[in-house]
Amino acid sequence: MPVICRRLTLALSCLLLLATQCYAQATTTMDQRLDSLMGANSHTRYHQFFDTFKQAVVNHRPQQVATMLSYPLTAQVAGRDKILLNRKQFLAVYDRIFTSSLVQVVRNQRYDDLFANSDGVMIGEQGEIWFSGICQQDSCAKYTIKVIRINGTSR
Repeated sequence: MPVICRRLTLALSCLLLLATQCYAQATTTMDQRLDSLMGANSHTRYHQFFDTFKQAVVNHRPQQVATMLSYPLTAQVAGRDKILLNRKQFLAVYDRIFTSSLVQVVRNQRYDDLFANSDGVMIGEQGEIWFSGICQQDSCAKYTIKVIRINGTSR
């Protein structure tokens, strides 16, 4: 009996180690992709933005989400594109934008599985939400990461 337990423990330990290595490799791949697209060491800021945005959406914090958007913002409201000029307009339609299905998309999104290209970073398999760096000056040496488009889930 003890031999079986030791073998089972060893097998489970190996499986856990393999899973940890795969996770670390996926994260490293996303980090490298963001750094190549958005600039050296930018992945830290993008990862932090994603984590903060995800928590704000999942925990239903509309005020916090509103600070993470670039206005004017085009967002899908009740199945139709609407241009939201400011925070007040966004907050008025928050629950019609962040439907239960869109919240679920955000909840299920993992950093490792984000899609990124020169336009920005995509949440969801259908491009439901996009975020990117917004330049604060012509040289773009300083930038702020913001949500730039909310396409929703009814496309």
